[in-house]
Amino acid sequence: MKTTKIEWTERVWAPSAGCNKVSDVCKFCYAEAFAKRLKAMGLKDYQSGFKFKIPPQRLEEPLKTSRPTKFFVNSMSDLFHEKMPFEYLDKNFKGADKTPQHIYQILAKGKNCWW
Repeated sequence: MKTTKIEWTERVWAPSAGCNKVSDVCKFCYAEAFAKRLKAMGLKDYQSGFKFKIPPQRLEEPLKTSRPTKFFVNSMSDLFHEKMPFEYLDKNFKGADKTPQHIYQILAKGKNCWW
């Protein structure tokens, strides 16, 4: 079941939220603008705006889906953010290992990833 309007994926999975500006292209960041809207709407995970955070309640979302699904990972953050604890990152990949029926699409946004 498609739950996003993003044409090339089926669902969004966000084990972290927020980011920080790492290059000039960040001035065009859709996620930061969207986070401001989510904060204004009162969403708990965006009360600190676009500041990087880890909402642990999101970690096991793919484990609750048995049907093969294409997940866009962290459309509103960076899985490889400099403040991402390695232990939590490892939990993300262990969860993906437990769900081989899914496809995980990861877009890295770090300063070493823009070219």
